Amino acid sequence: MPDDLWLVAPEDAYAQWQRESATGADRRAFADQSIVQHRSMFSRFNDYLAAHHATVASYGADHLDGFFTDLAQDCAPGTTTRLRYLKLIDRFTRHLVNLELRADNPAAQMLVNENWPGDEPTPIYLSSKDDARLQAVCVATGDAGFKDLRNTAIVALFLASGVTAAELRQLRVDDLDIDGERPTVFVEKHGPRIARRVPVDGFAVDVLREYHAARRHIVCATQWLFITTAAGKPMQPDTMLKCVRRALHRAGLSAADESPRLLRNTYGRRHLVAGESNEQVSSLMGLSSHRTATRLRQTLDADART
Repeated sequence: MPDDLWLVAPEDAYAQWQRESATGADRRAFADQSIVQHRSMFSRFNDYLAAHHATVASYGADHLDGFFTDLAQDCAPGTTTRLRYLKLIDRFTRHLVNLELRADNPAAQMLVNENWPGDEPTPIYLSSKDDARLQAVCVATGDAGFKDLRNTAIVALFLASGVTAAELRQLRVDDLDIDGERPTVFVEKHGPRIARRVPVDGFAVDVLREYHAARRHIVCATQWLFITTAAGKPMQPDTMLKCVRRALHRAGLSAADESPRLLRNTYGRRHLVAGESNEQVSSLMGLSSHRTATRLRQTLDADART
């Protein structure tokens, strides 16, 4: 990768760096879902810099202060969102210093004064009201072409089934059973997540049924449910990320993390609100432990106290 790509196309440079060499504190490559989330976070920071006539190579401490002031409007109390952003900015800025594209790292000193909370961080999610607003844009329009229909169906399935980005990318046409009395999607085992058949929440059925019919009419060499081209290539993380961001903005929403993880957490929380147990929600999300469901349930308790 040419180093000056960071100067002319920073989001492309970040995505390529993530794929090829970025690692966490344990020197391990990031998981697929983390990479998607990181790209969403980087994109938001880069958008802020562009709006304030700065770049990843020129931003200063004043830009960081302004960015975190804006970010605070979308962060619920008790989350580690600010610290996660700061660690991400510090990580890529150190890389730019090593490339001699920057002389300093304004995030490093700020990071010294930050600490992880002692208890479990609060997951990010859409409130029930905002969840309903996003559901309302997960509909097919009569004049939508295949690409727009596909993009809407992707967001609808994230929000209606709680699948991860990596799981959605691997879905095949026959995995979505949309014609039965209770439409479902079958998700194969992926990493630590167990195989499962998940009922699709009702708001998404119509758009998924229309997309499924359109996809079946496309003859190509693969059976991926969601494809980028007529050649049948599967969806790329960046494209799925853009689908989520555009849908959120179309609904008039914003969040500190505008990635599929936000919709997955919203799905899990919706089912807890509906009265399902931690065990049931963990099973729907393919989780072997109840840790995520427990953290999501704590947000219900916090809402009840306010």
